[in-house]
Amino acid sequence: MKYKEVLIKYGMRSFLKISVIIFAFFILFGCSEQKTVVILSSYDAKDVCGQPQVEGVTDALKKNISDLKIEQIYFDSRRISKQEFEKRCDGFTKRFKSQKPSLILTTDDAAFQCVAKHFMGDKIPVVFSGINLTPEHYNTKYHFIEGRKPIKNFTGVYERIFVLRQMEMLEVFVGKIDKIAILYSTDSMGNILKEQIIYELKNKDFKDRIVLYPVGSIQELIKASEEINKRKDIVAYFPFVMSIKNEKILTISDIASIMTDKIKKIDLAINREFVQLGFFGGISVDFYQMGYRAGEMASYILKTGRISDLEVEDAEKFLRIINLKRARDINLKISEENLSLFDEVIG
Repeated sequence: MKYKEVLIKYGMRSFLKISVIIFAFFILFGCSEQKTVVILSSYDAKDVCGQPQVEGVTDALKKNISDLKIEQIYFDSRRISKQEFEKRCDGFTKRFKSQKPSLILTTDDAAFQCVAKHFMGDKIPVVFSGINLTPEHYNTKYHFIEGRKPIKNFTGVYERIFVLRQMEMLEVFVGKIDKIAILYSTDSMGNILKEQIIYELKNKDFKDRIVLYPVGSIQELIKASEEINKRKDIVAYFPFVMSIKNEKILTISDIASIMTDKIKKIDLAINREFVQLGFFGGISVDFYQMGYRAGEMASYILKTGRISDLEVEDAEKFLRIINLKRARDINLKISEENLSLFDEVIG
């Protein structure tokens, strides 16, 4: 319909009303502000624990939200001092208290701890993936859940590492388990993983079969590895040396070969990436799927604004994964029947 015909039919006043309504419609729906999600990773972009989660989160967000800006930030906490970590945390806080993203998503404990310290009770919703300290542990300080239901602005996925399943699988290969070592770094993450093993085995007979080997240097790692290898009562070990100091800070990617060279026993890996570093394998949390689930939760919150609908969850997806090359290296014979139990075979 032509402009003059509109004026004749409706009159100038009616035409102006219609114009205002159309203009308002485009402002509200056609030009809505793009949502922004900040993914804060505890580690670096190549980390064997953190990056699969980041990829899972990103894929879930892109699948569920069409017009979304995603920013990824890496703290690299394994390689920096506590003072530098606090500095980076303060910088992150200052920036995003001002910019106010639509949602913050954290992977692993260091990122969670930074954001919980500064954003707990804020209006910005936060979803976490891969915390190893239990939600109940954090709740004693932050009081953000009742049971598992959010009462503040935080929810997410707790990283189970399926220790009991690991023990049951191990018995298939070696029979009754005598002792299992936890070879762990004395940094924050190494200690957290050690405590998580103990937590998941509480009230189980296996808890009394654990032997602890804390290490803080290359020399201590070599010594502990040699002792684990010599002890006939130790049938397997968890390689939780996440970062140690030499001339510089080394991560598990840098030192995995020291453990596999020195210890000719079953290394119980907690994810696929550990197996790709040369460890034996076992029951591994699926880090990608854990991140993907956190991304789905974030998508729901972005769409509805209802964080209280989503209880804190335990990671449910796991893989039975084995490194056959490592099995041959430690002279472990695996029958075809037992091999068929695994979801993925490497080497």
